[in-house]
Amino acid sequence: MSNWNTQRTLGALATLDEAALPDEFLDVRRAEYRLIRYPERLISPTLPAAQVVWSNASRSLDTLFDEIASEIRGWGLDAFHWWVTSSTRPLDTEPYLVARGGVLSDSYQILARELSDDVTESLVPDDMRIELVRDEPSLRAAILVETKGWGRSPSDEQAIGRRLTEALHDLETSAGFQVVAFVDDMPVSTGCCSIAGEVGRLYGAVTLPDFRLRGCYQAVLSSRLRHARDLGATIALTRGRPLTSGRILVRAGFTVHGQENCYRLTIG
Repeated sequence: MSNWNTQRTLGALATLDEAALPDEFLDVRRAEYRLIRYPERLISPTLPAAQVVWSNASRSLDTLFDEIASEIRGWGLDAFHWWVTSSTRPLDTEPYLVARGGVLSDSYQILARELSDDVTESLVPDDMRIELVRDEPSLRAAILVETKGWGRSPSDEQAIGRRLTEALHDLETSAGFQVVAFVDDMPVSTGCCSIAGEVGRLYGAVTLPDFRLRGCYQAVLSSRLRHARDLGATIALTRGRPLTSGRILVRAGFTVHGQENCYRLTIG
């Protein structure tokens, strides 16, 4: 019988979410909320600039909202996003955000699967190859997919240099890795995994629009699961959108352990 019930799974993910962020992030941590301002290089149509990623209010939600809105104005922004999860308190936070004009902008399922023997089977199509990001050419290939797939601004050389240093360090210490998929020598899909003890956390998967629905995501997923297991992980945790990656993950043996909703709010 598995020890990875929903409570343990959500607890493990919450611990990973608490990790410190690089200096280029503005990470505002208060007793009742955590607000993150993401660096410009990461902002895209699917990653808003400012997000409340955790809240547990003891004061009135009006007071909390006004305090957060003041932070947002200080950053020169007129909108932010607020995530509602299973740990969000008070329980009426979600209807409150809707009453304040919040519009549902995104939803994620929390998914997990144990890394049993069947993950060693490769699901990579014959016309595709998967490479581990281990040098500058493979990193640039992965960044190209991320930039085009998410609609991000191109990375400058300094950012690429930092990414390469981090990637090589993670490989050397078995702290994480990234893979990139090629079709006819063209990079088309990528995805990352961090390793924390027996937990492999999957994130950052994206496929170029012209290559979606061709098995790229599944191939990158299969490769990450096998490599995470080789590094000692016994379970994979991730978030997936219910109508896209979530469906693929469920077909790949993942179990849904909850859902998180995000609301976009404008401020005057």
